[in-house]
Amino acid sequence: MTEVPPARPPVRFARELTALVFVPPAVWLVGWAPPLVFDSAIAIISVLALYEFLALGTKKGYDIPVILCLLISLFITAAFVLPTVSVEMGMSASLLVIPATYVFRTKGKIEDALPSSAIAVFGTMYVGMLAGSMIRLRNDFPHPEGPNLVFFLVLVVWLGDAGAYYTGKKFGRRRLAPRISPKKTVEGLIGGIIMSVITAIVIHFTFFREFPLLHAIAMGIVLSISGVIGDLAESMWKRSAAVKDSGNLIPGHGGFLDRFDSIFFTAPILYVYWAIVQHGAQSLNIIQG
Repeated sequence: MTEVPPARPPVRFARELTALVFVPPAVWLVGWAPPLVFDSAIAIISVLALYEFLALGTKKGYDIPVILCLLISLFITAAFVLPTVSVEMGMSASLLVIPATYVFRTKGKIEDALPSSAIAVFGTMYVGMLAGSMIRLRNDFPHPEGPNLVFFLVLVVWLGDAGAYYTGKKFGRRRLAPRISPKKTVEGLIGGIIMSVITAIVIHFTFFREFPLLHAIAMGIVLSISGVIGDLAESMWKRSAAVKDSGNLIPGHGGFLDRFDSIFFTAPILYVYWAIVQHGAQSLNIIQG
């Protein structure tokens, strides 16, 4: 296994101080910002997250067309907003244009073409599609339903992550995935799930009564577990590239990919649930009518 270099000593309470600074503007952004502002913010976050992901590949020595990947990822994300652009167009660009750059290159080893192009295509589609799902989650449903869904997602996943962090730190004994993330424990996972469920229940009784209680509890469990899987997947990629954090732009949290991997990973799950379960009966009545 590739050894990860030791991290710099953490700044005391950096995680908590960062959250304190960013929470107020984030609340406004989700709840009250115009759609264009929210969409632009998600697009910027996705570009920074993709840049960090592609940097993992370059650190492994692979030649990746970073600028092209960033542009195509933005094109995919735009497809979730602009009616004249389809998601299929963005996906086709990823599958055709990015490999074409390797076909016509004269530099680089041909043996690296498969992993290099695979990292470039996967990263572009991975970040672009999941960021687009976040935009759809807020915009496809009427106000305040859409913003409330984003609040539900962010609070359940991030507070669940905090619950896992502090529970694992205090009570963690059994490692969850020692080869990938040695600090994650089974006890932390359980604590995170419990915190996510508590958060979902509080949200139901405070500002989102339209979210049925039993469904909120179920989604709290599903989103918590899915968020851990997304986080472990990113940890696996970072360990493969022998880095601890994808970046250092967010004190106490690492990079944008570190902070938003679980959110992007779970956004499509909540979107599909709400579109099918909550709006399925209405859609069925329209079709039958």
